Amino acid sequence: TDSQRHPASSPQTKGMVRRRRCHLLTFLLSLCLGLSTITSCEVINDEPLAALWMELDHDSIVVMMGDTCRLNMRVLPDTVTNITAFWEVIDTTGVINVTQNGDVIATQVGETDVRVVAANERLQDTCHVEVIEDWREVYDTYPYDMLVYADVDVLGHHNDADGLRVAAFIDGEVRGFGEVRTDHGVTYTLFRIWHYRPRTGNVTFRYYLPHQFATGELEFEMYFDGAVHGQLNNLISITQ
Repeated sequence: TDSQRHPASSPQTKGMVRRRRCHLLTFLLSLCLGLSTITSCEVINDEPLAALWMELDHDSIVVMMGDTCRLNMRVLPDTVTNITAFWEVIDTTGVINVTQNGDVIATQVGETDVRVVAANERLQDTCHVEVIEDWREVYDTYPYDMLVYADVDVLGHHNDADGLRVAAFIDGEVRGFGEVRTDHGVTYTLFRIWHYRPRTGNVTFRYYLPHQFATGELEFEMYFDGAVHGQLNNLISITQ
């Protein structure tokens, strides 16, 4: 009879067929790609495929105090959309807060780590976070100052493009912040640099790119002499 020639498959038999097909496809794909290790997969009772791998989009970031940035996680296979994850700060120093959307809020200068853990607790990743001081503070408590009219270009970011921030340092301390201005059709960065002595000390410059979570020291240096350097038609070039 027809039923004897084509017996109805039970749910268990169907599952075995699906597993055999998946193992066979994986085996053939491995032979084509020349893989030495074969990882099999299974589909059981039509359950959604679980995430096999997860990572954050950054291993480490630098954030200025008061700023908020977002970390994003990525899972494989990329068809997985129903994964549930939890975010946490590994220590309780109060350097940052983190939301369940991955938003990192910098509240205090220091260093810590953020961890994201999948609901099954088998997948997790961490990101190291360094919070630096806010360079935009006022430093006019010192008696001497020096003005620098500059054209700043750091890694292709001109003046304040993409949130670029540049500050002046003396002896490792912030002594001035670059304020972007436009006068007579000219856009420039004005540094008012403060010091407790009229003619002493080297001025170095550091940059911060919030969208890249990066900071670094520029190669450009100056000697603090209490004078005015540059003008609108002859800006001091600070490039990296």
